[in-house]
Amino acid sequence: MERFAFVVLAIAVVVGLAMPGGKATQVQLNQQILIDSGPSSSQGSSSDTAAEKTSISPSFGGETTLERGPGGHFYTDASVNGSSIPFVVDTGATTVALTIDSARAAGLYVDPSSFTVVGSGASGATRGKRVMLNRIEVAGRTVENVDGVVLEGLEVNLLGQSVLTRLGGVEMHGDKMVLR
Repeated sequence: MERFAFVVLAIAVVVGLAMPGGKATQVQLNQQILIDSGPSSSQGSSSDTAAEKTSISPSFGGETTLERGPGGHFYTDASVNGSSIPFVVDTGATTVALTIDSARAAGLYVDPSSFTVVGSGASGATRGKRVMLNRIEVAGRTVENVDGVVLEGLEVNLLGQSVLTRLGGVEMHGDKMVLR
């Protein structure tokens, strides 16, 4: 129950920050997506199993500082399975969420006709497919075996908690975000 209350509170904060004028763009709505934290159906393993296999290693150490970009968001590129993919850093997203095109660029087989309901967003049920990302490199760190999801209609990739919680730290200071 506490987790549900936290998720609702987090959504309210994101909605309040993302929609000051009362109207949301599709990108803002995409960023409000809640993904169930259940296991990836295509992998047949639990989140705990994936976490046990996850390793983080510094590629070059240090930290990465991101400047606040258009719309007040923080943007970064990450290497997903060896392909450079642009992301919005979304501390409110439970997992990494990819567009269909980005998933394909990262070497994932994606058949939109097989999508099922994987969560809910501001406009209702969200359809997609759970995936396991072999490797994501961001902020000088490599994270392996990352839970993700490919979402129907998503217009921007979201770098969510399934990666952010495995970094050394994420801090915000005014118009700067530091990934460690």
